[in-house]
Amino acid sequence: MFGNEWMTTHMAESITYQLEKFSDISKAESLHEKLESYLNDGVNVSIDASQVERIDTSAMQILLSLFATMEKQHMQYSISNPSEPFVKAASLLGVSEFLKLQH
Repeated sequence: MFGNEWMTTHMAESITYQLEKFSDISKAESLHEKLESYLNDGVNVSIDASQVERIDTSAMQILLSLFATMEKQHMQYSISNPSEPFVKAASLLGVSEFLKLQH
């Protein structure tokens, strides 16, 4: 899902991205484009999930794809302040451990 255009010589920066209140398929394309731009720029990403009231499988899949690619490229990622709905969705999908969420 995410390209390999990241340059290994790029100095790693960090950015925090605020997930929207309703992170669902209607927002999936814009979420993918924004996160892919961070990946291509070699930027470490912290996802602030504090405002999430609903997240569907499409948005979660984009996050998982981004993080899997970042791991392969030895980049850092994190989820900060996950809301209860975000934690529940991750648990239902069986991805809490991969997302490094505390139980």
